[in-house]
Formats: sequence, C-alpha cells, structure tokens
Amino acid sequence: MACKHRYLQLDPSPFAELAGFEQLDTRKRAAAETPAGKIPESVQRRSNTLFPGPLVLPHDDLNYDPDCSPQSCRSWSVEKSRNKMTNRERDTIYIGRIPQISKEVDFMRQWTIPNTEQSSTSEMPSPDADFFVDYIKAFYHGMNVQILPQQLTWTSWDKSTRPKRRVSLPKYVGLANADQATTRIRVRGVSDNIFDAQLNLDDIIDTAISILPRNAYALLLLVDHDIYESEEDDFCCGRAYGGSRVAVVQTARYNPSLDMREGIDRSHMWPMSHCKTFVDELCLVEDVTIKPPTKGQKDGSKEGAIRAAIDAANGYAESDDEKMAVQALWFARLARTVSHELGHCFGIAHCVYYACNMQGTAGMKEDVRQPPYLCPVCEAKVCNAIIKELRGGGEEDKISWISGRCAALRSFCHELDSKGLQSAMWVGLDAWLSVRAQ
Repeated sequence: MACKHRYLQLDPSPFAELAGFEQLDTRKRAAAETPAGKIPESVQRRSNTLFPGPLVLPHDDLNYDPDCSPQSCRSWSVEKSRNKMTNRERDTIYIGRIPQISKEVDFMRQWTIPNTEQSSTSEMPSPDADFFVDYIKAFYHGMNVQILPQQLTWTSWDKSTRPKRRVSLPKYVGLANADQATTRIRVRGVSDNIFDAQLNLDDIIDTAISILPRNAYALLLLVDHDIYESEEDDFCCGRAYGGSRVAVVQTARYNPSLDMREGIDRSHMWPMSHCKTFVDELCLVEDVTIKPPTKGQKDGSKEGAIRAAIDAANGYAESDDEKMAVQALWFARLARTVSHELGHCFGIAHCVYYACNMQGTAGMKEDVRQPPYLCPVCEAKVCNAIIKELRGGGEEDKISWISGRCAALRSFCHELDSKGLQSAMWVGLDAWLSVRAQ
C-alpha cells in the first residue's frame, strides 16, 4: 500500500540527538539572517511548516559532521575569500555545455553509459544546458545568465597511447577549448564499476579557470562523465572553487537508471522526505526509540507549505512516456545541484540552520531528500549580494527582490509542462512557493 505521508517530520529526526546535532534556537537563526548579526527587536518566528529543520538521518552529512560551523549572513559578508559583487561588469553567470567528443576519443562515449541492466533509458542524453539557464535566471533572480559561447571538446592527449580496447584506459585525455588550447585530464578506473572510467575534477577546474569570461561572476561546467577529486574519493558529483568563481557538475551519477542500485526510494524524495513514517523507519536501523506523533506534529501536519508541497507532489502523475519521465527527473536533480554549486561561488557555505538547498550531502540518497529552495539565511546572502552589492539597492529593494524571485520561480515551474520536464519536485516547489507568498 502506498504511503499516505499523514504525519510530517518538520524538526530534526529522532536520530539527530544521537548524532550530536542540535538545531540553533529561533533567536540565533533570526540573528543569522541579518547583515549585522544581531537579534532583531521583534523576532520573526519562522514556522517549521514553511522552513523545517534539517532531517539529519543516519549517514547524512550532518551525521558525520554534527558540529559543522554555521555561516551567518554577517560572517558571510565579511568573508575575505568571498568575491563581492562590487565589480558591476561581472554580472553574468555562464553555464558551459557538455563537452563534445572528437572522433579520436570516440571510446569516451561508452564511459558515460552506466554498467547496469540495460533499458530503453540507459543511453539517453543528459538534459540540455539551455534548461539550466532558465532555472538559474529565476533562482538567482536579477543576474544575467547565459550559455558559455565557446564549446569545449574532449580530445586525445597522447595519440601514441590511445587505447585499442574498451578495457584499456589511457592515463590522460585532453579537454580543448575553442582556441584548441588543451588541458591534460587524468583518467582512472571506477572502484564501484558503475562506469568504465572517471575523469579528474581538479584538471577540469583548471580548464574552467582558463576560459572564464571577463564579464563572468561565475562559470559552471556540465560534464557527462563520472568525476573524482582525490585518490581517496569514490566519486564526486560536483564541486565549486568559489574563490576562483568556477564550478563543475557531472550528470552521470544523477542518472535515474541508477536509482535501484543506489537504493533510492522515489516515493520519498523531496518533499515526501518529510514523511514521519519514512524518517522513523530510517532511524530504526540505529536502534532509536520511535515515538508516536505529538500534538504539535499532528497540528503541523494538517496545513502549511510542506503539507501543500507533499499533497501536490504526491498527486502528480508523471508522463506515460518513460523517456520523458526519466529526462524530467534527471533534470530536476541536476538543477538542484547546479544551483547549489553556484551558491558556493557566491561564497555561501553549507547550511546547518534549516532544510535547505545549500545543505551538505553525503550521498545520492540524501541528495534527493533535500529541498530545492533556499532557507531565509542563505536567501538573505544572495539577496545582499545581488541587491545591495551589485545593484546598490536598499531594504525596500530587498523585499521586492524576494517577492520577485518567488514569482520567477513559480513561473519557471509552470513553464516546464510545455517543455516536457515537469516532475513531482517542481510541482511540490510551486505549491510551497504559493504558501510562502501568502
């Protein structure tokens, strides 16, 4: 029987205390929203039905790092390594298309295909970069967002060591820019064998830094291959070097055809991840004593933004076209990560205040449980960067920006129907935004 998601988990899970995590109190969270870092005279209590706390489930990021230092709006504003938006000529976010594959390294196409039971969706192309441009325009409302003009291309680094068989990996491949300047990219095998090869993230970052346009505030490159950062890594889904204003996100690990292997419960991705029954079941494996819902939990489960999001998402019927449904799900996951990594380019650290798009993540299961929206603290940072630093606006402009941003995100959610990219996450986000706007 399908879960009805009757009761909601809007505070950190029962496991959070065992993990050593304690959410900051209301007054400290309110102070964290302000550029001065002071507790406002009248504290606006953020309802957990609108902005719930981080779940902190077993093997989540905050399970491993429960004492992660919070970054308030004030600490963000004085961060020395942050690129302040004082140069008004740098007002554009660029999204780089997936690099093309030249004939001499045609074997790299196989590296993008997961080694799972083949299906009609296994070899589908990843979502087009243009879709991310539209989303980032809404998410970072007020920024110019464009596709990077130049096309990157995978090529050979040393033609004498070109592999003749699929099982033979070259030590390096090349990543060439439009001027044919080529960066050496390290190659290695994959420990879990989900893909045939991985590419080194740091080497790809070097390419991104070398082609950063003069008017760019940030550049994000999309790559279709699995990537790794250090020799100890299994893999890396994405990484931003905020000080250098560049980021890389891979599409490979977000492929929905890997869900069964990863153990992802699609019926409890965000917003359904706030289902108390689901949370309790995950906590049971750590011998946590599960308690029945309190009166407060029962009341908070009846209405509010998260309830509206769950009801809308749970009622959404995905496309009968399997390829279209997979493409929509793939895009939703990547869009959340693209906006997250660009947040690091804005100097925003991982969030510990609320459930938030800027939370850290320890794996794909946690990734799909996290929300696509920004919490009040992280949204205040983006607002200050764009409105105060870049545009020179005041407090009234900030209020208008928040309202305009919500409207832009809702408009984006509505337009996805015509593009065949609608999914439960976007339907849930639209419902969440509608309650927030009230």
